[in-house]
Amino acid sequence: MRLAPMIVPNRLIDGLARTLLGLVFLHALFGKLTGFSAVAARISAKGLPFAPLLLAAAMLLLAVGALLLISGWQSRLGALLLLIFLIPTSLIFHGEITDPGERIQLLKNVAIIGGLLLVANQPTAERQALRTGG
Repeated sequence: MRLAPMIVPNRLIDGLARTLLGLVFLHALFGKLTGFSAVAARISAKGLPFAPLLLAAAMLLLAVGALLLISGWQSRLGALLLLIFLIPTSLIFHGEITDPGERIQLLKNVAIIGGLLLVANQPTAERQALRTGG
């Protein structure tokens, strides 16, 4: 049996994938904006100093990273910024794997990290041209 050729261009699939990934981070940003005090208190409860400053830095990473990722402009940089946010956040706030809820959150974040690594590994336009001889 022969499979039908791909109808949807790859760039549309890439854009959809980046948008879906980015929306997760925009949603997280919204939660931090609307619950700044509560989130800062949770950061402090983990023993981290300068919780409001750390939260502001995290929000900056989320905003810039998500917008770069979704727009497709400097999406590799956007993915890197989101990885810088997500990896320590996952370990600090969801690292208690004996708790089933935290283990599920950690595994979800691991899957998102995988998606971000795929974006970060995408060739730039220049590298793609060199690879294809264009």
